[in-house]
Amino acid sequence: MGSFSSWVAGPGQVILPLAAAGIVVVAWLLVRRSLNWQFTGRITLDVALLALGLLAFVLTAGFPTMSFKGVDARMVPRVWSILLMVLAAARLAIGLLGKDVPDPKKGRLDKVLLLLALLVLKIIGITWVGYFISAGLFVLACAILLGYKNPVGLIACAGGWVAFSYLVFYKLLSVPLPTGVLFSTIF
Repeated sequence: MGSFSSWVAGPGQVILPLAAAGIVVVAWLLVRRSLNWQFTGRITLDVALLALGLLAFVLTAGFPTMSFKGVDARMVPRVWSILLMVLAAARLAIGLLGKDVPDPKKGRLDKVLLLLALLVLKIIGITWVGYFISAGLFVLACAILLGYKNPVGLIACAGGWVAFSYLVFYKLLSVPLPTGVLFSTIF
C-alpha cells in the first residue's frame, strides 16, 4: 500500500484527474448516441460527480498519516467522497432509467460560469475572512443563483451549513479551519 500512496501523492495527482475527465468525456459521447440522448446533460453530470467522488477517495491514499483526537486525516474527505458517490449513483440510476424530465433544449452557461466565479471568490475569501464566513456566503449566493427566494430559508440553509461545519469539523473532530487574515489581525 505504501507504493500506491506514494504514486497517488506524486504522479497520480496528475494522472488520476485526467483519467476521471476522460471517463466523463466517454460517458458524454456514449449517452449522446444512445436511446437516452435527451438525458445527456444530466447523466454526464452524474457520471462527473461519481468520478469526482471516486477521485477524491483515491487521492486520500496519498495523504500523510496523522490524526486529530484519534480521527485520521483521511476520514473526513473519505466520508464526503463516499456520500457524493452514493448520491451521484442514485441520481445516475434515475437518469439512466429515464424517470426524470429530459434536459432543456437550451442550457444556462451563464449560471455555470457565475458558479465557477463564486467558487473562486470563496477560495479567496477563505484566505481573507476565514472558512465560516466564506462558506456561509457561498451557500447563500448559490441558493440565490439557483432561484430560491425565501429569505428565512436562505439564511437557515447558510447558517445551518456554518453551524454544521463548526460543530462537526471544528468542535467534534478538532479540524483547524482557517480564520482568515482579517480576523487573525483583529483578534
